Amino acid sequence: MPSDASQSSGQADRLERLERLKAEVTAALQQRDLARDAEERGDGHHHPAEAATDADLRERDLREQLRWREREARLQAALAAIDAGTYGICVDCGGEIPEGRLAALPDSVRCVPCQRVASRRP
Repeated sequence: MPSDASQSSGQADRLERLERLKAEVTAALQQRDLARDAEERGDGHHHPAEAATDADLRERDLREQLRWREREARLQAALAAIDAGTYGICVDCGGEIPEGRLAALPDSVRCVPCQRVASRRP
């Protein structure tokens, strides 16, 4: 059983990692300012194929930005869970999320068995 000091150190490491990941996500979102990009592109297309290509690229950018925003929200929720003392507790079964899973996916909210079930839901 880990000592209180090692648990506290582990919690501090997780908090630091979550904060670092959140900063990376925020920076990535700022680099992908789609409103600014739209202003720069303009509508001076000479051929319908150019407009279609631009529309496709814009759609890809929007999907990527959505993924980044979802990740940002998950990281924010993980930070809130640390503050609430519920970080590392599965939201479905209430069991402890293994340390290895939290190390690999620090924004995990479910243990592996519960995540398998959740992933199969429509």
